[in-house]
Amino acid sequence: MKYLYVPLYRMAVSYVYSFGRRWSVIEHMLLVESTAAKHSAMELAKLADVPHRLVVEALINLLRANWVEVRSENEKIYFAATPAGRRRAKEKSLPERLQRDTKWDSVCVDRLTGHWMRADDLDLVYERNLPADAVKLPALIHTFEPNDAALRDLFRLNLDESLEPTAPQFRTPSLPYARVGIAFGEVQAGLPSSAPLGLRDVLVRHASGITDEGGATYAPSSPIMQGTARDELSADDIIVGGPAHLELVRNALERAKSTVVIHSCFLGADTLRLLLPDLERAAKRKIGIELLWGLHVDPEAGRPPRKFSDVAAVLAELPPGARGRVRLSPLSSGSHAKVLIYDDRYTGAWTTVVGSCNFLSSEFDWVEVSLRTRSPLFASKVVSRLLSHQLPAVGNWTGTARRLNAIWSELKHRVRAQPETGRYGISLVVDHDHYACVTLARDRAARDIVIACDLYGLSAETSVLVPMETAAARGIDVQLEYTRPSRFLLEEGQEPSPAEIGKRRLKLRRVEDVHAKYIGWDEDNIVISSFNWMATALDARRSRAAEIGAFVNGPGIRSMLAAKLHGQPIVDHGQDDGPEGRTRPS
Repeated sequence: MKYLYVPLYRMAVSYVYSFGRRWSVIEHMLLVESTAAKHSAMELAKLADVPHRLVVEALINLLRANWVEVRSENEKIYFAATPAGRRRAKEKSLPERLQRDTKWDSVCVDRLTGHWMRADDLDLVYERNLPADAVKLPALIHTFEPNDAALRDLFRLNLDESLEPTAPQFRTPSLPYARVGIAFGEVQAGLPSSAPLGLRDVLVRHASGITDEGGATYAPSSPIMQGTARDELSADDIIVGGPAHLELVRNALERAKSTVVIHSCFLGADTLRLLLPDLERAAKRKIGIELLWGLHVDPEAGRPPRKFSDVAAVLAELPPGARGRVRLSPLSSGSHAKVLIYDDRYTGAWTTVVGSCNFLSSEFDWVEVSLRTRSPLFASKVVSRLLSHQLPAVGNWTGTARRLNAIWSELKHRVRAQPETGRYGISLVVDHDHYACVTLARDRAARDIVIACDLYGLSAETSVLVPMETAAARGIDVQLEYTRPSRFLLEEGQEPSPAEIGKRRLKLRRVEDVHAKYIGWDEDNIVISSFNWMATALDARRSRAAEIGAFVNGPGIRSMLAAKLHGQPIVDHGQDDGPEGRTRPS
């Protein structure tokens, strides 16, 4: 085994949390009953068919809250609701009685990719204790992001605790190294199972002396889905096609129990007008709807910025009773992600959808691909990323951020209470993890790889063509599909050439009206994302989690996607004859 020493920042961090009792169903029922009639504790126990002691303890809690009081009448002791208790009994749920406190923990951020980890999950070594032959990796990052969602996921909270909407506070960092063992093309020791694909890929490359032009040792049996979310998926959970995504949004608004969160890269007044009746019906059921967005300007469109005021004017047409529940974030997230999250009133599960569809600007007429999962762990990670986009560098949190924090807290409680089950492993893929997915496909595929996205751009050569050429050299059938060349590629006087790329044993195909972005290899692996594999170049100027996707591993998942795509009107153009007239926000 080869050991690498990864540079870190290690620091103590404090965070504020709330804690306290949450009222039980039996306490709520006793309060309601005490507003209807006078009962002794024994009578209440018989009516509820529960032990007498349980009723006594519940009544003590209600007495402390001043919601019931003890009275005597004709030598009988009974309990009755106070005026405050009668008001509370009419509410759907009793308000929590919480206190606030502060916790401290020790965390580290690696200085290669900026990922946060708990200090006690790492084998830490300081400079003075490094062995003489230590392989120290050079630090690439010289600061850290305090509002990073990955840090929030590390905070230790019990079932009766929730994170308060305040910024974490840090002590001065120290500079240790993490000792990480690499063998057989895998990280074998030294990293927690939650470490992202991007960090693992960087370390394996360093250990093997690999550059972007090289390839790793083929190891198809190596574990690649460690510490992931799990779910039981079917073909219905792979959503394909524009009309299917329109139906998906409408279905989410109809099925939601309390909340719907939608993040779209762009906003479109026409799309919001199309969805306005569905938004109104959901709001009238008292559903809170959070509309989040990333960008005003599509760099590929070459058109003036979309006006935020046009969208706001459409939402202003909602009746007064519904308008306050449909909340359009005033802040851009800077993210290209496409996400839909809601709590399903029929299944009781939080449902998460990630993929390619701009739910708030799409015309729903191109081929889109998204994944739907009911994993609470995956949902919590996605909400955490959306929340991080809404946090200010300084100052108070916005209302949007506070509401997302409440959703995240509920999901964290579910993660602790509900084990992940199912045959399919689902890993959150963000930002540079996408490049690691291309590397995984290159190294793990045993038969074939397909990569599809909307745009073909300047970054295709290094991000896709070079690693796929390596895969093709060992006999893997590689097919690349795109819909339109990037405007920036055309401005450089270049166009994709299937003939030239074919000389590298790669098949490049231009298809029509496909906005989907996915990678699939063999039968059991797909990555569905917002990431334009052959056009997007990630850099430090983009926000954290600017691209969000899901890597799914499980029996036949690739075949499910292929079967769903088979019925789509994808037209093979063969040779590329230049840019097409239609455009679609990326």
